[in-house]
Amino acid sequence: MSNPVLNYFSEFKVLKGASRDFWLTNAIQFFDGLAYFSMVTVLSIYLTTNCGFNDVDAGKWFGIYMLFVTAFMFGVGSICDVMGIRKSYFIGFGLLALSRLGLGLAPVFVHGASLQWVVKGTLLVMSLGTAFISPVTMTSLRRFTTKATRATGFNVYYLMMNVGAIIANALIVDGFANLWGEVNAKLAILDFGFLMSLCAVGCAARLRENNYAEESERASGENDSKRPLGILLEVWKERAFQKLLLFLALTIGVRLVFTNQMLVMPKYYTRVLYTDFKLGLASSINPFIIVVGLIAIIPIINRFATVKLIILGMAISAFSLVFLALPLEWTLQVPGIHNVTQAYLFVIVAQIVVFAFGELIFMPRFTEYIASVSPPDKVSSYMALAAMPMFIAKPINGFVSGILISKFCYDGIRPKIDTGNIAFADSPEFMWVIYLILAALSPIAVIALRNFLTQQTPAAAITNEGGTP
Repeated sequence: MSNPVLNYFSEFKVLKGASRDFWLTNAIQFFDGLAYFSMVTVLSIYLTTNCGFNDVDAGKWFGIYMLFVTAFMFGVGSICDVMGIRKSYFIGFGLLALSRLGLGLAPVFVHGASLQWVVKGTLLVMSLGTAFISPVTMTSLRRFTTKATRATGFNVYYLMMNVGAIIANALIVDGFANLWGEVNAKLAILDFGFLMSLCAVGCAARLRENNYAEESERASGENDSKRPLGILLEVWKERAFQKLLLFLALTIGVRLVFTNQMLVMPKYYTRVLYTDFKLGLASSINPFIIVVGLIAIIPIINRFATVKLIILGMAISAFSLVFLALPLEWTLQVPGIHNVTQAYLFVIVAQIVVFAFGELIFMPRFTEYIASVSPPDKVSSYMALAAMPMFIAKPINGFVSGILISKFCYDGIRPKIDTGNIAFADSPEFMWVIYLILAALSPIAVIALRNFLTQQTPAAAITNEGGTP
């Protein structure tokens, strides 16, 4: 029987000749990942504790931030195709450096009603900066890998992203809290993000713009005379892209589960358990499982059709919410669980582990597929516009999460839970029932429309083979 670890890492030997530009792109992603994952873990709590937003407004402005990230991304993708990789990175990280430092300093120097307005404006600047990074990174990864090394290159990218998420949550979020306390740590994390932006700029400055690994994919140069809006309209009119969006739209329900990790979980953890709950440690379990899973499972699941993997991954991700939705009385009957704290720790860990397996199956080949089917001179545009499902899911959950948290998981609910003076319909568990129903719609819709989708979408081309397009 073959060793899955050796099989997985044997793939990496094809990257022996990868250019420094490929590794610089991964370094840029790593530095930005440290800043981004540590920031999103604490952002909703930062808005409440450091800036005075209530739960509804904190959720709303987190949602607005996510909304504008994707809204800006639609236009930014085409701008990146015209401007090129280095200039796009410089603009994106320049805006991120300014906004991250601004959020870290604003509560120190600005007070009263003015603070919230400054924070709102800075979040919009940060959303524009964030919008630049993903499309241009996907363009870089495609440009600096050959067709033979591309799948492995994207595996490295996904692996490094999750290693960064582990470090960001386990070391930075919790480590800063231990050093500076729960309140000041949020500011230190944002200031740390400013430093990571500068590191990323340093890497971007060394990129060689025209070092195409695959000469046949060298851009024709026809975009040089086009305006970004013209490229954007061309992509929207392409039938291949319209088919791709149709398929992606059905994933919106389960994408809500992904956004819960940053929008809902931080306040849920601290309110059903305790205020100094180790957010970073809890948030690092998911990427840790993904890193281990990439090593052990990817060589096996890559043998299966992509659509089957997407359905299975969505179903597992949705199912993970069942643990959180169980009535507390049922969980207390599990052997070895003797009190409410143990019951919540059990369901939280169970949900994280099951969800991580769903994400592991669902996500890895997704970005590679979109980048591979994109025309060489429109990769950033395709990657940006393919974010449409998250464009819908993020703001929806931003607004919905604030309302649901304020009703079912408000500050001070734990004493009511301890006394048993709370009905199931008013409990945090009922909030998860609502999310479970929404998440289950995605795999059900894809299964119901599977035959139609495989005939009408680009995914049809890869349903009879493994994940490689």
